[in-house]
Amino acid sequence: MTFDYGSETPPSEFVSPPSLLSSVRLRSGQVKLFNFRAKLSDLWQIADAIPQHRPKQHVVCLHHFDQPMKFDRNLDGRTRRETTAKGDIAFLPADAPTRLRPAKDDPHRFLSYSYLVLEAGYLAELAASNGIGRPLDFLPRFATPDPLLHEIAAALTSAPQIKDPAANLFTETLVNAACARILRNYAEVRYPLSGSPRLNDDRLRAVIDYIHDHIGESLELGSISRAAGLSEFHFARLFKAATGATPFQFVTRTRMELAKQLLRKTRLPIFEIAERVGYQKPSHFSARFRAVSGCGPDAYRKSARR
Repeated sequence: MTFDYGSETPPSEFVSPPSLLSSVRLRSGQVKLFNFRAKLSDLWQIADAIPQHRPKQHVVCLHHFDQPMKFDRNLDGRTRRETTAKGDIAFLPADAPTRLRPAKDDPHRFLSYSYLVLEAGYLAELAASNGIGRPLDFLPRFATPDPLLHEIAAALTSAPQIKDPAANLFTETLVNAACARILRNYAEVRYPLSGSPRLNDDRLRAVIDYIHDHIGESLELGSISRAAGLSEFHFARLFKAATGATPFQFVTRTRMELAKQLLRKTRLPIFEIAERVGYQKPSHFSARFRAVSGCGPDAYRKSARR
């Protein structure tokens, strides 16, 4: 049976649909994150009817179980009794047959877990554009700890709530980090990840100049990385190594520094300052300014003029 996890409400690995708590659609649907909750006793009742299936996409199963849980997992022709808990992941490559069955019932247990779903073609194109030669073979992985992917998934879950014009930079950087992790840890490749080992001074200056020149606009990771002459995939990693900040953090800090300068040296109203530093809604600007500076823009202006 082939399961398509690319729909807005993908089928559960357990056949009987659990509660879909939230979903995040990324990169025009090429990457999706689904968060689920299921009652173990419900899963146990239908355990014998759980079919073997083949996902059409690459699927990272992230386990958020509060206590260790035993499953019998059949993955790509191998069967293993897993003891898995919070922080573990299982990696299901596209077209690899898989079947999961809870090893025991517990009427009081609830399981929470997530699926990070990536279209196979998207990862293949991303790998090719970054010098990773074919064949690109993804490796099925039984439950194993991967706290980094869990941190990325948690951040992606919260991303839609970020009210900031640079939120897209934050999300795109996270998606790139997840893809890099998968390509490094769950794939056999002919060549390692390629690209410049560092962001040289000329490229870094070009990027910083571009950010300053477009600070009032909606800055995209793609346009910033093009200013450096690099792919998004490599740029985000090299930029943080060079500056100690992600593109999202750097852009936000630059906006707040300019806002402070305008608050100190001009009498521009707050809404106009917000627009000049890229915020269409003054309320979003004020909230971000307060989070960064510890006080609102009005209070900052008054204290700066004493």
